[in-house]
Amino acid sequence: MSRNDKSVEVKATDLKWKKVDVPDTLDDFDGFYGLEELDGVNVKVVDGKVTFTVSEQATGETEQDQSTAAIPNDDAEVDSSDELIEFKNFDDIKEGELSVASSDSEEGDEVSDDAGADADADELTSNVFNANVNFSEVEVELPDWQALGDFSMTTLQGLSKLGYTKPTEIQSKTIPLALEGHDIMGKASTGSGKTLAYGIPILENLIKGKDSARPVALIFTPTRELASQVTSHLTNLGESIFTGRNKFAIMSLTGGLSIQKQERVLKYDGSGQIIIATPGRFLELLEKRSDLVARFAQIETLVLDEADRLLQDGHFDEFTKILKLLSQARREKEGKRSHWQTLIFSATFSLDLFNKLASNGQGHTLKESDNELEEVLKQLMTKIHFKERPTIIDANPFDKVNMQVKEALIECAPLERDLYVYYFISMFPGTTLIFCNAIDSVKKLTSFLNFLRIPSFQIHSSMSQKNRLSNLEKYEKKAQFNKTLHKPTVLIASDVAARGLDIPGIQHVIHYHLPRTADVYIHRSGRTARGQSEGVSVMICSPQEAMGPLRKLRKVLSSGSESQRRQKRGRGLKWQKDVSLLPIEVDIVRQLKGRSQLAAELANHDVSSTSLNKDENWLKKAADDLGIDVDSDDEKKDVYLAKNRNRKLNKTLGKDEYKMRKLELNSMLDQPVRKDMRKKYLTGGLTNLADELVKKRGHGSIIGQSDTDALETLKRRKGKK
Repeated sequence: MSRNDKSVEVKATDLKWKKVDVPDTLDDFDGFYGLEELDGVNVKVVDGKVTFTVSEQATGETEQDQSTAAIPNDDAEVDSSDELIEFKNFDDIKEGELSVASSDSEEGDEVSDDAGADADADELTSNVFNANVNFSEVEVELPDWQALGDFSMTTLQGLSKLGYTKPTEIQSKTIPLALEGHDIMGKASTGSGKTLAYGIPILENLIKGKDSARPVALIFTPTRELASQVTSHLTNLGESIFTGRNKFAIMSLTGGLSIQKQERVLKYDGSGQIIIATPGRFLELLEKRSDLVARFAQIETLVLDEADRLLQDGHFDEFTKILKLLSQARREKEGKRSHWQTLIFSATFSLDLFNKLASNGQGHTLKESDNELEEVLKQLMTKIHFKERPTIIDANPFDKVNMQVKEALIECAPLERDLYVYYFISMFPGTTLIFCNAIDSVKKLTSFLNFLRIPSFQIHSSMSQKNRLSNLEKYEKKAQFNKTLHKPTVLIASDVAARGLDIPGIQHVIHYHLPRTADVYIHRSGRTARGQSEGVSVMICSPQEAMGPLRKLRKVLSSGSESQRRQKRGRGLKWQKDVSLLPIEVDIVRQLKGRSQLAAELANHDVSSTSLNKDENWLKKAADDLGIDVDSDDEKKDVYLAKNRNRKLNKTLGKDEYKMRKLELNSMLDQPVRKDMRKKYLTGGLTNLADELVKKRGHGSIIGQSDTDALETLKRRKGKK
């Protein structure tokens, strides 16, 4: 296009598209049929949106060609080899007109693994989609980020697209050192951006690396969900690197998914340059294929995300085996002792945990000191071979719980937990994440809230990985929809979701059970107040728990904090005053109690019935395998199983009774809740409730209640003290 030509913006469907021949081995190429290309077009990206511009002369030619093509000529002979195919909307394409026949790989055809690998390999090396768009030419200015280092335009574009205009504290302190290759031990509050703190330097190494096949980094996470999330973050950040590069350059390796598929993908050239893995699955792959040991021994960077969890129990044993295999292979190849860069991150580094590690092997017992991280680092250096003494970066040295999290306490009787969960969600509708210590509690609470017409979803370790991810996706979609309606959406989880997960928009975290350790409480509470936002963390406990487990928890959390330092100077507050009691509207609780009891009975029935059916199926299968009659009366019958069955049976309802309970509950739910039931008429008192109803003002589900917010309520309460 000459400089004198004027350019105009055009739609993609108005351009002069030409057919692209796609090899048959690519099947449907991820659902794209009849690929077409074009020439003489400029591409601009404005605010993340791709636009197409052509010269006015080219536009005229395009219109002329299209008008000519639209005029039928029965006498004209068409040479099919020179035919230009006009672009069609997918809706307009008739069956049989697709350039790639879907029948080539219909479901049910038998295809060998080698054939599948070859087809996938062709797909990975083609990258025909990005052939005409060079995103690296689109310049982005982010001065706050560029002050940290010489970033590639790919990284800057990714940061701009994701809305990260300024680095967080942990990112500002970590990235320059990581880019220089230093080992780092980083501690920062949950939600403070630790993933990008190590992710950006790794991505830069991938982009600037000369060898397109050599692995760049291994990132270990304690859970599958966190591995999936880290993979998504890095992929979104470096989206444009996939132009001309294997689309599996960044990939996760976790359990719960097909290991055969993971093995096949790792055979492709350029795949797995950045691996995000759980230790168990990665060790399984190394033990199955020795070539992977030599391959991943070449990495430049090793990352431990949520390191305190990775270095405990079974994870620690698996991790030490992985390190031993990779270190040995590295020494054998290079002929000398060499190490990769090691980056360790977590929101907590528990002194008690590392004392346990020290007692299991060589090393000294850690003692309380003014610098807890230094003591932890001494123990880490006996377990992990660093190339240098790591630099300690502590982004929150005094407060263990993020300062943006407002904590609150609800004291209630042990059997009233469900009622007060229902009360909180009814009073403060929004996005809420509830943590339970037991999987049975997760199941029951999910059923309980669904009976109360509150959309609820569950994730726990007994669910398959596919179901966990599916429920997370459903929750996020429902939460986004309900947000506009000012209605609640609830996710109920075991501690499998406590660490690392970045679930968008969580406003409230409820601890249905007090966590067993202080570090779990910190990670749970960190699911809210992500980035620059604020959030609420609410503990529900009985008065007995408040004087026992809660007392211990608060003392651990206050150690090393600003409040404790004030206490040492004689001006501190007692631990009980660190957490505010959530104000309770007793009149509203009284109205919700009957609904809560009915919903609890129905939930107990559903959970117990499901469990009984599973038990019966298991017993029947076991009896069939042993060749015995499961219904026979045996004096040696298992007493525990009998008691367990009777306990569940006592929670079930008869068919008619179940229906009656459900009808009664629905009748109650159809009746509105009023803030002050002492008022006989809606128009009585200082507030005209009828007027509020007509004008749709105030609370969405409680008549007479102002539109309350848990965060603002706690702020006002704290300000009055």
